[in-house]
Amino acid sequence: MKTILYTRVSTDEQANKGHGRDYQKEVLRRYCQVNNYEVIAEFEEDHSAKNFNRPEWKKLELFVKANKKSIDKVIFTKWDRFSRDIYNALDKIKSFQKWGIELNAAEQTLDLSNPDNKLMLSVYLTVPEVENDKISQRTRSGMYKAAKDGAWIGRVPYGYERHHFGKFASLKPNEESKLVQDAFYEVSLGLLPCEEIRRKFEQRGYSGVKQSFLNLLRNKVYLGMTKVPKYDNDEAFWIDGLHNAIIDVPTFNKVQAILEGKNRAAKPPSIINEAMPLRGFLECEYCKGNLTGSISKGNGGQYGYYHCRRNCKNRIPTTLVHEMFDESILSDFIVNDNVLELYKEVLLDIQKTKLGSKSKTENNSKKMIDELSKKIESAEDKYINGELSQDVFKRIISRYEKERMSLKADYTEIKESKGLSVKAIEKAVDGLKNIPKLYKNGSYDTKVQLLGLIIPKKLIISKNGCRTKEKNVVVELLTRVNKVSQRAGTKKAIISDGLSNMAPPAGLEPATP
Repeated sequence: MKTILYTRVSTDEQANKGHGRDYQKEVLRRYCQVNNYEVIAEFEEDHSAKNFNRPEWKKLELFVKANKKSIDKVIFTKWDRFSRDIYNALDKIKSFQKWGIELNAAEQTLDLSNPDNKLMLSVYLTVPEVENDKISQRTRSGMYKAAKDGAWIGRVPYGYERHHFGKFASLKPNEESKLVQDAFYEVSLGLLPCEEIRRKFEQRGYSGVKQSFLNLLRNKVYLGMTKVPKYDNDEAFWIDGLHNAIIDVPTFNKVQAILEGKNRAAKPPSIINEAMPLRGFLECEYCKGNLTGSISKGNGGQYGYYHCRRNCKNRIPTTLVHEMFDESILSDFIVNDNVLELYKEVLLDIQKTKLGSKSKTENNSKKMIDELSKKIESAEDKYINGELSQDVFKRIISRYEKERMSLKADYTEIKESKGLSVKAIEKAVDGLKNIPKLYKNGSYDTKVQLLGLIIPKKLIISKNGCRTKEKNVVVELLTRVNKVSQRAGTKKAIISDGLSNMAPPAGLEPATP
């Protein structure tokens, strides 16, 4: 019986204690020896059994899938090593049974062909699940009670470190707290955009991305508060914590008002965002600040304006801004057909290279599998002719079979990997021709996505015009009139074009290894 051994521990601490990894391997190997089972592979896991999203189990399934006809059993010590979720466990058992492979526990062996044993299987699988639920319930209850007493139970926030206040886990400020205080102060002044401030603090060691920085500025933990999690019918709420505040309430409130960009009590109509897709992409020509937008009522109607938050009084109707954007930026997005064709050929060539590499690797794996099969046949012939003893023959076959199974698993993984189709690439590239139309007819979200694609930095806006701070290299290449290509008709661009030796920048092509 060709058998796979599966051992599992939940944590590193459990690995070498009690019924740890070494104990499980010893039990399983002895079980196979007593029953004359041949061990063809072993998989060691250190993840929870609450589901089957485990690295080693995934490798095991891939191995089994590639060698279904050469495997009889997968065994583990007890059923709780296999799963702690009865529904997922039963699904897996059925899947392996369809492949003709038995799943079983060495210390709790069951004949699953006997209907009476299915009841015992349910007990073996349900008990650990109930135990898990009880542990989870006790943990949640304990965390809830600790949080209500002011303890901090979540991930340690930036600017703090773990500290024990009596029997409770709490926080205390560390050397990074000064950076947090300075960040709140600068944002509260309202002089610079948050992203610009974040980049400034990167030079002082802050490594968080844009969203992490915004989350930091909204976190009430810096007010000395702790969050009590949702529990049963009680919603989550904030209370005074055991740790010290590093930000005062007035500064925190100023920052929140700036982040919201409006009076905190105001409730803006939903039409604001929909009618102002350029909001967040505009910079004031006079004070270099960001332009926001709002709706004004008058003369029986509503009128949109992009305007500065500062005192320069730059205020421009949305209709005028959108008209200038269409004329100055969007209308220039006319893709030269020759350049677009070249761009498509580059992408197709990249994909072709990837597929060729995959095909080569696939062929090499197939060749190695065939060579091992020939070695196995040769060993069988030698054994039949009396050139090999039984023990030597078994060792040779066992070694070759294990190698072949491993190669089959690799071959299956390579074969099932997928790349972009030619149609997908052609559709994406052809879509570049229609960006102005897509923008004009698209939804608010579509417009924002396209703006992020074609505008690398802010647009400088005033009543007299609209211009980009910096040209997008991709857009410039795609819209450039290729004079050499024009003269050559449909002839491909050559090196003197200044284009053929430039690879498409990241973002508009599949990533290359």
